[in-house]
Amino acid sequence: MKIAYLSNPSFFDMDLSLTKELFRQADLHYFLDLPPYSRNSTALKFKTTLKKAGIYPATIFKELKEFSEYIDLNRTSVIYRTSEKSYSVSNILLQYKLAKAIKKTAPDVIHSNNFLNFNFSYFLATDNTPRVLTVHDPLPHSGETSKKDNAIRKFNYKFFNNIILLNKSQTDVFLTSSGKKTENVYFSHLGSYTYLEKYNSKKHYVTNNQQLLIFGRVSPYKGIEELCKAFKLVINEFPNAKLIVAGSGEYNFDITPYHSLSNYIFINRYITNIELVQLIEESQFVVCPYKDATQSGVIMTSFALNKPVIATNVGGLKEMIIHNHSGILIEPNNITKLADSIKWMLSNPASVEEMKNNINDLNSNGNLSWDIIAKDLITVYSKLN
Repeated sequence: MKIAYLSNPSFFDMDLSLTKELFRQADLHYFLDLPPYSRNSTALKFKTTLKKAGIYPATIFKELKEFSEYIDLNRTSVIYRTSEKSYSVSNILLQYKLAKAIKKTAPDVIHSNNFLNFNFSYFLATDNTPRVLTVHDPLPHSGETSKKDNAIRKFNYKFFNNIILLNKSQTDVFLTSSGKKTENVYFSHLGSYTYLEKYNSKKHYVTNNQQLLIFGRVSPYKGIEELCKAFKLVINEFPNAKLIVAGSGEYNFDITPYHSLSNYIFINRYITNIELVQLIEESQFVVCPYKDATQSGVIMTSFALNKPVIATNVGGLKEMIIHNHSGILIEPNNITKLADSIKWMLSNPASVEEMKNNINDLNSNGNLSWDIIAKDLITVYSKLN
């Protein structure tokens, strides 16, 4: 089967593990969209600049060469944009070039791993190949919606008849909000972001069994304020415990009162892969006290390094964490329950070690295996029309 797979830097960390298997199991061509406003992500930091927009072979970009173990550079193209405006002259010309480049691969199916912006309109309107769109967030996160985002959703739902959701819990709300039919909705799920192992192979980190971590982009829905409050209850019993909050973004609450407490460490900036791996490895477990969610790359990143996760039972997180097996699920917005779960994990290091072993097994042979996920996706592709 021939697959044209479109993505962007925001989902490159997920792509690496998935496409490695799709390259192995099918005839895949990977197209990475690279707009000027989105060239950096957790997995990727682009510095190469080109004067002219175009469809370029991945082999000319040194930033992609380090990932050659995961993506076949000879079957990867970069959609290099120089203008932020969807309908600039360069982007209009790029639409024709993209349509031509994809047609050249003669795909049986086109899979986009994210909503495409309006600059893809010509390509979408002129290609009749069966298409499928992965919708990561069936509904926008709280505090993260706009008229433009809603317009982009409607634009994509018009051109993509087939949809892949990454959890089943939000099926009904998606069908209601999108107007899609049940028979056009398929399911997949995330696996562990195993590409992180490449940053860990030559290092030896010592885990602090009283250190916990929350990481990723700072946003109100992440529940960081609630976690900081809960951790105050924790350090009453565990005065040596440390909470690390790592990631860039603007806090929606005042963190200055916590600066005087050595138990709190805020790293409010972009975190490189090497730094992230070290932070995860040196922490006993990860916390995701989200107020709402779909699925979580943070959880999959943590699982790649066999770290258990305390998470709230929102969205599709209950499909990612097996309660008391790979982590703990609690109700959202409950500071007392959150504090109690953290204290339990700190009090039971043997149980945490057992969870780590369980996650390792799931990565190899369970539902976190990308080999199984890729096979299931190819089955979905074969059903599209």
